[in-house]
Amino acid sequence: MVIVNGERDWADHFPEAEVRRCRLQTAQWQVSGNALYLLDEQGRTRVDGVLWRVGAIRPEPRHRVVLDLIRLTGTPCVNPAAALQRGFDRLSMRAEMQAIGLPLLPQEIVLGGALLDHTEPASPAVLKVGNHHAGYGKALVARREDWPDLRDLAWTADDYVTLEPFVDYVRDLRCLAVGDDVWGMARRSGSWKANRDTQEYTLTDLPAELVAYTRAAMAHLGADLLGLDFLEDRAGQFFLLETNDVPGLSGFPPSIRPLLARRLMAQIRR
Repeated sequence: MVIVNGERDWADHFPEAEVRRCRLQTAQWQVSGNALYLLDEQGRTRVDGVLWRVGAIRPEPRHRVVLDLIRLTGTPCVNPAAALQRGFDRLSMRAEMQAIGLPLLPQEIVLGGALLDHTEPASPAVLKVGNHHAGYGKALVARREDWPDLRDLAWTADDYVTLEPFVDYVRDLRCLAVGDDVWGMARRSGSWKANRDTQEYTLTDLPAELVAYTRAAMAHLGADLLGLDFLEDRAGQFFLLETNDVPGLSGFPPSIRPLLARRLMAQIRR
């Protein structure tokens, strides 16, 4: 059993398995005889299952190659490698959720710095550069006068940028699903960035609408585990900010981690 990135105590949830923990950034991989092998500082070993905890980092070519190797060998993985690839970055995630009709904010997407000179967002708006997470690469265009300087900074990134309306939200809700089970968390941030610098969180019952959206996303992606982040505006309308196929579990019931471990072990034993 190989745990890729993630918390160090995950091995405690796999008492029946020989567990190896590695970092995606440094581990080496091999496919031989349709089996997957890992080489790290502990040596070379065959991989029978993968717990993928590579979250909140910018995807890179190595990231996708390792997922391809997991798929090619049919190695059990939580989440499945195919599901992880479908949510590889913000644009692929958005395309997947748009395909099933989840409530996304309208976006203007620009690839190419010269086109930014032809873009004039209606303020207040949120500028997002590339595929960064945890609040990084994002800025609030509060007034029209803010845009020229932010536009020039975005131009230097040499990446796609998105612009979307700012939501004056009353609730930030995380829906977390494992299999058929769904939990809800209401979070309060110290800034306009809803999922950054969380100051308070409370487990809560979710509106039926959000539970339905979460189950639809799980089924569409074929996921074992998924987090969906919604904002509720002052009119009671919900908007999906993003899905997270490697969501953090902090603040949720501790029973979730052994539940995930059992799902993976059951896949390995098939």
